[in-house]
Amino acid sequence: MKPPLSMRIGHSNTDVASALNEATAWLADPKPPAAAEFFIRLAIEELGTNWIKYGAKDSPEGFMTLELFHGNDALTLKTTDPGCPFNPLDVPPPRTELPPEQREPGGLGILLLRKMADRMSYERRDGLNIITVEKSTSHTQA
Repeated sequence: MKPPLSMRIGHSNTDVASALNEATAWLADPKPPAAAEFFIRLAIEELGTNWIKYGAKDSPEGFMTLELFHGNDALTLKTTDPGCPFNPLDVPPPRTELPPEQREPGGLGILLLRKMADRMSYERRDGLNIITVEKSTSHTQA
């Protein structure tokens, strides 16, 4: 099994870009199905951006840790951050039936992750948010 990749995202969007570059290089060998790679990249971008916009405000010296695993016919991303409690599974879906000008901003990225993930979990432990998302590599459905 390939060793996991560990990354950190601080308080800058350039940290998200760096994490995406590291993940892309790590995913190059062995190359997973395109749908699985797309999902992992989306998860890094969405969860990392949410950390910077919301969680990092509660932890000025903190950072989000990301661990990427490839094994058991799945890609798994585990994020850990010290921000305020945030369970993405409890976020109500955005009201997409409303015209754009009447909608509350945000929520589409989390909704997309929840729909695309084969498994998604949240845990609050020792003052940390722990979010784990998984996408199968044994099939190529989106």
